[in-house]
Amino acid sequence: MAVRQKILLSWVVVVIAIASATFILNTKISFSLFATDLIAILICFLSLALMKYEPSKKNKPLFLNFAIFFSLSTLTLIFNFVVPYLANINAYLPLVVAQYLKGIYYFALAFSVVYLVVDSLFRDIRIPAKYIATSFITGLFFVLYFYNFISNPKYAYATDDVKDFIAVKNVYAQLSANSEREASPEEIANVLTLKAWKNNEAVGNLYPDKNLTRIKELYPYLEGTNYGVLIYKPINMYMVKMNVFVCFFIILFFGYQYKKDPPQGAYIDKMMFLILLFSSLEILHAWSYIYTVEWNKFTQTLNMGQYLTILVLLLLAGVLNARLRFVTSASGEFYESQLVSGSQHISRWRDWVDNLIVFSFFNTKAIEGILFSQRRKK
Repeated sequence: MAVRQKILLSWVVVVIAIASATFILNTKISFSLFATDLIAILICFLSLALMKYEPSKKNKPLFLNFAIFFSLSTLTLIFNFVVPYLANINAYLPLVVAQYLKGIYYFALAFSVVYLVVDSLFRDIRIPAKYIATSFITGLFFVLYFYNFISNPKYAYATDDVKDFIAVKNVYAQLSANSEREASPEEIANVLTLKAWKNNEAVGNLYPDKNLTRIKELYPYLEGTNYGVLIYKPINMYMVKMNVFVCFFIILFFGYQYKKDPPQGAYIDKMMFLILLFSSLEILHAWSYIYTVEWNKFTQTLNMGQYLTILVLLLLAGVLNARLRFVTSASGEFYESQLVSGSQHISRWRDWVDNLIVFSFFNTKAIEGILFSQRRKK
């Protein structure tokens, strides 16, 4: 049986097993999130196969890193099964576990991308040195963005937004109970003066006009479970920051490719482009979640946004499948081995996407460089 057929069969078995467990345990999970995690598992299998069949030992860590990143989707699936049990243990536990899963997930994404960029820029240094550099860069930004969650697992409940919301909610409940009608923001402002915050510490009281404006900002969150958006805001901000960090390094990768045009493994640039789309969508999703007021719209936006992510992940799976087919072929194995032994003597591999772009937008007669042709010395 061919390698890709084994991967597909293994993935189908996993899908059936997880779907059966979901049905038996009557686990509630949206289809879009469920499909996202399953496709991520498929990408994990493809990455593991690429790590095994890569002709170059220097490329194996690239796909090991991505395999680890996409394997974390299994933790998300497991989390969905155990959420009811976690809530029975402690009401705060589901959120605490969810935020740490998010923290690890986006750290792993950033680590995978930074390692690939470091590998592209410093191809000849040893693998341990690349891991040390990647760990330092990624770890620095991870600690910078995630420190509040590390120092305080309940940080989501200790933000300025939540503190102000609790104060507004308490006064709103008292006034509404006394008057037997919903208290207005103006009535709340007449009774309550909110604090001015700096670095999560109160430094004084807000001026009357700003106090009323702040109460009006928080007033919509008093309805139903809308306050949940405020609780998830810090982890969504972390998602935005880490994905901006990822996008910066991917743009750095493409800038280096444009400037130097070094030969590289087939489909690596396509893979990085799709990861750029993936991270950009994650930024868009998280940013829209932050500024969504109603909890129901929050969950609807989450589910709808995931379908775009699913499309990108399917394309990424297709690209990894194409690379796997390439490296397991005779010509692909030869090309990849030449990248290691004598990359200065060959040009970059052109796949069907490259050919489509070249023939559609460029004058092919003016383009120099043929596969395996001798490069001119400048």
